[in-house]
Amino acid sequence: MKAISYIDLYKHIERIQESYIEKYLISIIIPVYNEEKTIFSVLKALPESDKIEIIVIDDHSKDNSVLEIKKAQKMHNIKLCKHKKNQGYGKAILSGIKKSNGSIIITMDADGQHLPDDIYTLVKPIFDGDADYTIGSRYLGRFHYELPLSTRLGEVLVEILLRIFFQQKAKSNQGGFRAFSRDILHIFEDIQYRDFAFTTELIIRAALYGYQIKECPIKLMDRVHGKSRIKLNKLAINLFICFFRYFFLRIKMRMLKQDKIKFKKERLVFKEL
Repeated sequence: MKAISYIDLYKHIERIQESYIEKYLISIIIPVYNEEKTIFSVLKALPESDKIEIIVIDDHSKDNSVLEIKKAQKMHNIKLCKHKKNQGYGKAILSGIKKSNGSIIITMDADGQHLPDDIYTLVKPIFDGDADYTIGSRYLGRFHYELPLSTRLGEVLVEILLRIFFQQKAKSNQGGFRAFSRDILHIFEDIQYRDFAFTTELIIRAALYGYQIKECPIKLMDRVHGKSRIKLNKLAINLFICFFRYFFLRIKMRMLKQDKIKFKKERLVFKEL
């Protein structure tokens, strides 16, 4: 991975750091499972600052991923958390969040497809108050590989369901490159899905709470080593269950809200009498 300039990111951190009481402004969380051929180069390319912490969650890799992470620790200040058993993508992210201290939390993949120079693109709208949650979008940016038809069709379907059920626009809705404010961490409580449906569930929960979600342009590289571990059949089933579960939850939340408004009006009438 070629050398990356973080001038804009460092300048932004320097300009705003006095406004934050947290030790770290940014926490970068990277879940890892059998990525021995890419994780070192990914970690080596990350920005270095005393206001940025790097957290790596090894989800019980069976290859030499942990050894590669330890090599990178000699160059970067990296926190390593190791799962005693494989628990899935979502659980790895949740473990990283528990270890994080930053005002803004970023998640990115360990396979080398995400370029860390896009970190500034994701965090700036949150620091500027224009978003609570940002999603890296290859469609607003660019991707350097042939996108499988099944992937695009799946994203289109999820995009349509998000619009219909939750009035939320998210064209790139299955990516792992995202950022969110520490102020919205409660949306991670009671997460139901620990596999890759976690990504869609997160968008739905943020939308339900009325948080501002913004897609930002990123560059997505081809995966050179390994292959995706997403099981499409299982993911499709979980996604449909997830949508209907949260759709009915949304209806329930609306009914409770209406009951609360009605109760307030009745109290107001009673006081007038």
